[in-house]
Amino acid sequence: MATTSRNRIERLERELEFRAWDRLIRRRFARTRAVLEVWTTTTQCPERPEPLPGMSPIDNMEREDLRKLWKEEQQEWAGRNREDLAFFCLHGHWPERACGTECMKTQEREREIQGLLGGSNV
Repeated sequence: MATTSRNRIERLERELEFRAWDRLIRRRFARTRAVLEVWTTTTQCPERPEPLPGMSPIDNMEREDLRKLWKEEQQEWAGRNREDLAFFCLHGHWPERACGTECMKTQEREREIQGLLGGSNV
């Protein structure tokens, strides 16, 4: 009986995590690049209303495809430390990927992120 209850609780926790991720990803996909840059730089999502149904590109995805995307994203973020996250916020990509034309690092962004991290180098 305890195992059954524990399994049910774990299943419910995973479902709650998935729903929270789904809500976040809908908001993220519905934002403009400028808003996303503010979000990554300040770690504060600008207050905006939830996107209306059908306004996010992921609204038309099947639940199983969303779950697959969620699992892939969980794997991508697993094991990341504070330095990796700061690098991602500054550059817009993970440290293992070389900086290229899409790298968003600027001196201004670096100063802002260092201020958020209490002066730590990124």
